[in-house]
Amino acid sequence: MKILVLNPNTSQFVTDRVVETARAAAGPECRVTGVTGRRGPPIVGTRSECAMAAAEALDLAAEHAGDADGILLAISFDTGLDALREMLPIPVVGMSEAGMLAAMTVARRFSLLTFGNRAVPIYEELVAHYGWTGRSAGVLSLPPLTEAQLRDTALVLPDLAAAIAAAADRGTEAVVLAGAVFAGLTDRLRDSVPIPVIDGVVAAVHQLRMLHALAPAKPMAGSLAFPPAKPLAGMSPALTRRFQDFPAPPPRDNGKPK
Repeated sequence: MKILVLNPNTSQFVTDRVVETARAAAGPECRVTGVTGRRGPPIVGTRSECAMAAAEALDLAAEHAGDADGILLAISFDTGLDALREMLPIPVVGMSEAGMLAAMTVARRFSLLTFGNRAVPIYEELVAHYGWTGRSAGVLSLPPLTEAQLRDTALVLPDLAAAIAAAADRGTEAVVLAGAVFAGLTDRLRDSVPIPVIDGVVAAVHQLRMLHALAPAKPMAGSLAFPPAKPLAGMSPALTRRFQDFPAPPPRDNGKPK
């Protein structure tokens, strides 16, 4: 299986960390490669930056997804996830959606743990978008991380452990680490916290492997079917070709495919 890690942030060190974590989770039978955003902020953290990242994610996918069996979207806001699923014929898994799905199999109530208070309402809306507000115990946040902490997240392990323990005291039963920079930390937290901690990257790898085994068909109807083919103005050559080459939907007779 070929997994493409798609990181629409522009920080190569984040891509490298996610690819390393994904390779360890996937095992030798999977080939994991990564691609990093070329335009936009180094770490996405606001609504306007999410809008930039969504456009960059579509460009990256149009250019690099050709031989992939599945895409791991390595941005914890799951930015552009539905659009990528609409545009591509292969499974696309968002790390936060996958992490929350995993958390809900081991706990009744979960929390997301991120950094930077501006991210909190965006994650709250993401939980609501997926329909899981009733299972959420809230979004927790550390203060904004320094450049040194972003590059070496071992520096915040004590802060993460303290936040997780406090969340457990308030009734949270599992925590999803919300931040691609936190990839690979769960094993280092396991023995120091009282509840399960979920790495969304690892969860996404296993969900992609499950989908590869299930081999579901690309929807031919509904909101995730291919959009109509049309010319684009001012977009990248790869994205323009992608939109010109979408297959036509099958003909329908009285609401049913012929």
